[in-house]
Amino acid sequence: MLVLGLFCAGCGADMLVSFSVSNFRSFDEEVTLNMVASNKLTDHLHHRIPIADTGQNLVRSAVLYGANGSGKSNLIKAMAFAQRMISGQQSDRLSGADVFRFRRSSISEPSSFEFRFLLDQKVFAYGFDLVKYQISSEWLTLVKGDDDSVIFERDAEGAVVVGPAARKGLGDDRMLASTLDVLAKLSIRPHQLFLNLLGSFPDATIGETLTSIIQWLTRDLSILDSAPRACDIYDRLDQDALFRGFAEQFLNRVDTGIGKLTFEKTRRESRDQRRDVYKVAEDSFEYMYSDAGFSGDTDEIPDPDDPTKVIVRRLLANHDVAGKSFSLPFSEESHGAQQLLNYLPILSAASGRGTVIVIDEFDRNLHPLLCEEFIRFFSEHPQCVGTQLIVTTHEVQLLSQDLLRRDEYWFMEKDRTQQSRLVSLSDFNVRNDLQVRKGYLQGRFGAIPVIGNTDELDRLTSYQTGVNNDATQETIP
Repeated sequence: MLVLGLFCAGCGADMLVSFSVSNFRSFDEEVTLNMVASNKLTDHLHHRIPIADTGQNLVRSAVLYGANGSGKSNLIKAMAFAQRMISGQQSDRLSGADVFRFRRSSISEPSSFEFRFLLDQKVFAYGFDLVKYQISSEWLTLVKGDDDSVIFERDAEGAVVVGPAARKGLGDDRMLASTLDVLAKLSIRPHQLFLNLLGSFPDATIGETLTSIIQWLTRDLSILDSAPRACDIYDRLDQDALFRGFAEQFLNRVDTGIGKLTFEKTRRESRDQRRDVYKVAEDSFEYMYSDAGFSGDTDEIPDPDDPTKVIVRRLLANHDVAGKSFSLPFSEESHGAQQLLNYLPILSAASGRGTVIVIDEFDRNLHPLLCEEFIRFFSEHPQCVGTQLIVTTHEVQLLSQDLLRRDEYWFMEKDRTQQSRLVSLSDFNVRNDLQVRKGYLQGRFGAIPVIGNTDELDRLTSYQTGVNNDATQETIP
């Protein structure tokens, strides 16, 4: 499947087209996660987002499988590393990329990262190369068809060249070239990205185009760990009756036993060091999934009537048993119920912008049927159309052509050189009626552990426990 240059006219969704990485952790040669839909597939047509005037589409989901150690999490780490470099969090640590370790020359070669993404009806490509602690190249281009028109390029010396795409202007942003011309004259540290330097200026200074690109790469692309906690979910449960009703119905529907969600509230004096944390949450998944102000099932918010006090909110889950109502602190609910509640903002279209949610080990703490129901709801309900979901998992319950398209399934596997390779299920010759789950477990698509003979392990275990398997052969005098 090729990574195509797309141009969207009026599709309205801001989405990931592809992500590519090379010479990072278990990736030596370039590996690409491609969200471009295969035109050969005719099932689940509503899972696609059409790209007007191109005949192409983007899929909204990518579910990645692979054995332990195959490199699934490394792909997510590569995205997160690149994002930290853009935001400046990684460059401040003066830490280079973790290169591929099974080829000696890789230490002196660049680690490369590139995002292609649909934004404001245009496709951009942004990427950079990093050698040890220094940026060797960086680029931002406008993609039209098979052509990339340069907006800016930066070399290893930090020199920035403004390209023809910026000179022509992008939409109403006629000041883009002159803005880049001025900022390109500023000194830049060897380990700092030019895009990071641009992000240090106010939005009004750098203009709409660059502001939108930086926002997409650093905020609308939300990369979560395996146990994310939705920071603003208490605000939504407390203040948004529609979301609270949705959460209650969803949790009840999947048999958690929870009927209602309520709050127990108290007031107390504010601690000075907390005051800066209690700001109004911005409508972005970056802020939503942080731990500010949380402890167990309790959070704290400023008291609107008294700035010296905070309101402590404790979330309670109400259960109806034999006609009577019982309330439990939400921290006493199962880990699966707690994790599911924190995933629910993904299903409720919390952000008006297109958002890409990336979750490593999506199935942790969740029952297989809960995982399946979550993915099905995400894929089928129109309120989720503005969101893409990319997850890694071992949960084979999700492997079904009744649930997702073949181009929404991906398999990661290491080859004999210890390189991670990524392949889509759509690249295999698979019938529409094939039981994909069964074929995967039988090894048809790779990406499963190869388990050797355990007889030797049994023998070693016997020695460790002081049992000599040959003792019965000895003659007792």
